Amino acid sequence: MRKLGLLFLSLCLSSTVSAQEKFTLALAQEYALDHAYGVQIAKLEIERAKQIYRQNLAYGLPQASASGQYIYNVELGALVTDFNGDGVLDELVFGTDYQAQAGLAVNQLIFDGSYVVGLMAAKVLKDGASIGMEQSKAELKREVAKAYHLALLSEESIGVLKANEGYLQDLAFEMEKMNEAGLVSKADADQMMLNYNNIKNAVRYAEGQAKVAKMLLKLQMGFPVQQEILLADNMEALVVDAAAASAMADIAFDPTKTVDYLGMENQVEGAELQLLNQKLGYLPSIGVSYQNNIQYMSGEANIFGDDAVDIPSSLVAGNISIPLFTSGNGRAKVQEAKIQRDQAKIGLQQMEDGLVMQHAALVNDFYQGIADYLAQKESAALAKRIRDQRRLEYKEGMTSSMELTQSEAQYQEALQAKFMAAQNALDKKSELEYLMTKQTQK
Repeated sequence: MRKLGLLFLSLCLSSTVSAQEKFTLALAQEYALDHAYGVQIAKLEIERAKQIYRQNLAYGLPQASASGQYIYNVELGALVTDFNGDGVLDELVFGTDYQAQAGLAVNQLIFDGSYVVGLMAAKVLKDGASIGMEQSKAELKREVAKAYHLALLSEESIGVLKANEGYLQDLAFEMEKMNEAGLVSKADADQMMLNYNNIKNAVRYAEGQAKVAKMLLKLQMGFPVQQEILLADNMEALVVDAAAASAMADIAFDPTKTVDYLGMENQVEGAELQLLNQKLGYLPSIGVSYQNNIQYMSGEANIFGDDAVDIPSSLVAGNISIPLFTSGNGRAKVQEAKIQRDQAKIGLQQMEDGLVMQHAALVNDFYQGIADYLAQKESAALAKRIRDQRRLEYKEGMTSSMELTQSEAQYQEALQAKFMAAQNALDKKSELEYLMTKQTQK
């Protein structure tokens, strides 16, 4: 029976472990590109743009429609007049009790300026949707990286806090015994126990923050929030890789090859087409149509009976619509479209200049972030040596409990600064990678 219980427990544990998936940062980004909500929406937007293009294309192709009608005249209309000239009005009834008619109409557009611009605009919309997909993917990789950094920082912070929790626990119990032996004051022992209680609370809070950080990462990835996820990378290795990849910051930067610039450029193209559409509004619209109709009239409900009369008719027509006078409305629309086009061009130039400045700032922040991390890493190691030395000195009565507490607090602050510097350096790298998305693409 006991063996069966152990087997059941091992199966439960193995199923729990198998339900957990482990991701490196690169794998998390790759997973997100296939599952994240934003990418799925961007894919649908591309499909939507294709359908809009087909709609606009179909507008200039032959259009056919059929119609039919069956009529029962409950009471026929009549014409009243004096037919005989005798002063007596006579009533003449027209029509039949039953009528039916059917028709076929075919229309073909020959020329319409709006149609031409509509096809061009639909292509711009398709291009914009494709650019939007690239932008969504680049943004997604950046946001997943930031969420991964935060989740990793939270996990590693817990590990460090738990190690310090064990250290302070040993120290607090040691000082309590020393107090019982009369070697340290009660205040010193209580102070160290307070430090231990504080770090226990810090561990609990950090564990809660880590859960939230992982949920954010899973949400960015499009990963089931209820399912567990494991992080395969560590902060130190990622920062080392970031420092090794610093050559990315030395690549010549072309702002016109960024996804943000391409998106704005697409908007300028749309504004140009809007202006062209207003200008072509002065041109005529030309089309042809063909209609074939047949009408059945009968005194019986069966309009296809022997006594029914059918009257066919057909026509071919050419249509032309020429705008002549709009009281300045057309000209005002052209001027408005021209202003919107000029505004879009100014915005594009402003974005180009802003991207150059943004790149320079990010390169500087990236290098500074790496330097800050290395400095904070050294400071944390130094703070740890000071803390350990203070503990030895305290045992020998060479330092006070206050100095011991201060050295511990200093070490905790140094560790926190080290983690924050690592996260900052990695986030700056992600921002720079986003900006350089298309720079190395051929």
